[in-house]
Amino acid sequence: MAKTIYTEEYKIFQRLLKKAREEAGLTQIEVAQELDAPQSFVSKIEAGDRRIDVIEFWRLARLYKKPYDFFFRFEEKSESKSKKKSLKAASTTKKKIRS
Repeated sequence: MAKTIYTEEYKIFQRLLKKAREEAGLTQIEVAQELDAPQSFVSKIEAGDRRIDVIEFWRLARLYKKPYDFFFRFEEKSESKSKKKSLKAASTTKKKIRS
């Protein structure tokens, strides 16, 4: 079994963490200060270079003022794949040249 940090669901979770921080109007530095951690701590979490434990998640959700289920909207997985396919299909369409 692959580590969860490498799954599509974890990538969605990372994006939602960043989105929540941005919607809260906070910078990575401000979040780090609230958590008494270096800015790189927040950066590594958002980049997927570091896992978070349940207490860290709880603190972030409270800081961002988001319900826990906000971070588990994995249906975005299918939406992002369908967008990629439609964009790819559109970009490979040949245009007719008028003479």
